[in-house]
Amino acid sequence: MSDNLNLNVRPELRLQAAGFQLANLEADDATIYMLGPDLRIVYCNRAWDVFASLNGGVGLTREAVLGTCILDVIAEPLRQFYASGFARAQTTLRPWEHDYECSSPEQFRLFHMRVLPLASSYLLVENSLRVERPHGAERPAMPPSPASYVTEDGIITMCCHCRRTRRLNADSEHVWDWVPEFLSHPPGNVSHGLCRNCRAYFYPRLGLKLR
Repeated sequence: MSDNLNLNVRPELRLQAAGFQLANLEADDATIYMLGPDLRIVYCNRAWDVFASLNGGVGLTREAVLGTCILDVIAEPLRQFYASGFARAQTTLRPWEHDYECSSPEQFRLFHMRVLPLASSYLLVENSLRVERPHGAERPAMPPSPASYVTEDGIITMCCHCRRTRRLNADSEHVWDWVPEFLSHPPGNVSHGLCRNCRAYFYPRLGLKLR
């Protein structure tokens, strides 16, 4: 049966058919996962579990996420952006690449995502660390003042890219502060938005068809 018709090929065999060795992927420090044609996770490498363990991802082991649609775990403001990027790789059969931030309270971390199209609309997604350093003077830490950031309903709005928190003041609509305490101990429900700087620099085509 041809690969185009057999969509139930085991992930490791599909990877081998594309020229990848499972042992090499398991040993890679980059977080690597494979998506099926419907964008559901069908494989994650060992680095996925390492990253989840180091970043408080309780319940997000690779066994737990298999079968999950990747779009379901992406914040709504960025869902269409990633859906378009994955679709672009599937239809053009060309890699799609994107830089994104995933910082911790102590460290600034910039990752590079590379999406490689495989046969039958499968995708191999590699996330490699490009920059890791302590937060600098350009990102001063602000105290977690509820009066400045938490609504009466107990909601804060955090940028889903840089993880800054939006101030509540009506005259500072576009002011987003770095409040590291909110990353480790959110005061209530987190609503995800996208700050003006991240939208302009990382997602200038958000909501538009990628070219």
